[in-house]
Formats: sequence, structure tokens, C-alpha cells
Amino acid sequence: MQELAVDVGAKPIRCLTAGSGRPLLLCHGFLSSAEEFGGRFRALAAYRRLIIPDLPGNGGSPPMACRHTAESLAASLEELLACLGIEDFDVAGLCLGASVASALAQRCGDRIDRLVLHTPLIAPTLIRRRYREQVRVLTTPPLWRGVVALSRNRTVSNLYKRFVIAEGDVDDRTAQANFANQLRADPAAAREWLRDGVQRGDLAMLLQRTGPTLVIVAAQDQVVDVDELQRLIADRHNITLYVDRQQGHGWNHAAVQRQLDVMLDFFAADGERHMAHARAALSA
Repeated sequence: MQELAVDVGAKPIRCLTAGSGRPLLLCHGFLSSAEEFGGRFRALAAYRRLIIPDLPGNGGSPPMACRHTAESLAASLEELLACLGIEDFDVAGLCLGASVASALAQRCGDRIDRLVLHTPLIAPTLIRRRYREQVRVLTTPPLWRGVVALSRNRTVSNLYKRFVIAEGDVDDRTAQANFANQLRADPAAAREWLRDGVQRGDLAMLLQRTGPTLVIVAAQDQVVDVDELQRLIADRHNITLYVDRQQGHGWNHAAVQRQLDVMLDFFAADGERHMAHARAALSA
């Protein structure tokens, strides 16, 4: 992948790029980076020109001067695309990055054709109550300082993700990458983004959207209410729902491969869809 820095609002946004064709913007999730989402799904470059930023306050991108909300992050990405001369594009977002992708879809309308929302936090009612309460309590200023300090401890971080977030089986490479990204993230920006993410309401955008949309969720997810989401979008024929029955909120190599096959199929040209289906059948 090629790395570049684009000045947006007088501050650089670090990006990875690969592939050619219609641009696909990938928005990583909380305390993450371009490598975590885009690196694992770089095979999508067979069908799209991938634009994979470190969102402001994460990875190699410094925080913004304003509050870090899904809306402000989406505005920064819209400016990034303008700097790159990109008008029409597709977009995919992971977890809190799905909130950014949703905000961008609202801002850009018909400029976006295909949309992917991966484990999306698109409405407070679709986020499990226990998780919402955790966020509310832990992001209060006194406790947040303690959370930031504890997040610097690898053992504590792993235990929280395993027993509270219930990620499921996560390989060592992913765990190490996640921890490295935690250390690089700006604590104030992370707190603002997290608090905004669990309060946002992007469900109306999803239900009103007519363009091709793929939603990926995990059956064992302890953050997203998968059953309720499935019920709400059941009659939306433009929305394809993929439920990974073998995984929680986190990733391992097998989960990435299953989900990559689904995304390859979604973005493949019509004449190439049969090849993607064959790959999915072979890996099942």
C-alpha cells in the first residue's frame, strides 16, 4: 500500500491507498488505524481504489481542534476526498467508524453508491443497555483518566475485551495491533467520539436509503442487538445482512476471511460475482 499525508483543516490526515477504479473509503473503528481495517481487507483493491485514513485523533493523524463526533469526522473526510479530487465513491465503516460512514452518507447523498456498515452502532436502542451504561459511567472525567491509565496495561486491556466486550477468539496479531493503536490514540478525542457514538441515531438514514447496502454483524456480539437490527431491516430489499454465526465483536483470521468473501461479492462487478461465490463456498 502507498502511504500519504493530506492537509485537512491545517492538519495532516494519514492515508493508505491501494488499487484502482471507483474509490472506496474505509473508516476504521474505535482506537484503531488504517492498517487494522484496510490492511485486513486490502483484497478489496481488486475492485476499488481504496482510500484508508487514520481518522483524526487516531493512528498517525493528530486530533482536530473541534470536538471529535461522527459528524465532525465525516466533515473532515469529505474535505479529504475533495483534496484528492474524488467526487463519487463508496464507503465502508467498522463499529464507531460505521457511525462516521453513516454521517458521511447523510452529507454526500447520491455521491455514494454502495455502503457497508460493519457491526454498526446506528441507534441507542440497538446498543445493548449494559454497554451503554458502561460508556456513560466510564467516560465521566474522573473515571476516564483511570480508564486511560489502565488501557496502557496489556493484561487489563485483554481481560476487559475478553470478559466485558466478549470479543470472542482473537488472534495474537490482532490483539497486539489493537493494543498498539490504543497507545497511539488521543484520549480526549477517543472520549468525545465514544460518547457521541453511543448517542447517535443513524437508523433512519439506513432505513430510508435506496442504494445497495451491506450490513455485517456477529451473532455473539455483546454490543449490538443483532436480533432487533435484523427485525428492523427485514423488509429492506436493498440491504444485505450478513450474520457471522461464529464470532463476537472482535476478529480473528477465520472471521476476517469469512467477512472478506462477503465484501468481495458485494463490490465485485456483475461478471465476477460467480467467482466470489465460489470462493465463499470453498472457505465455508
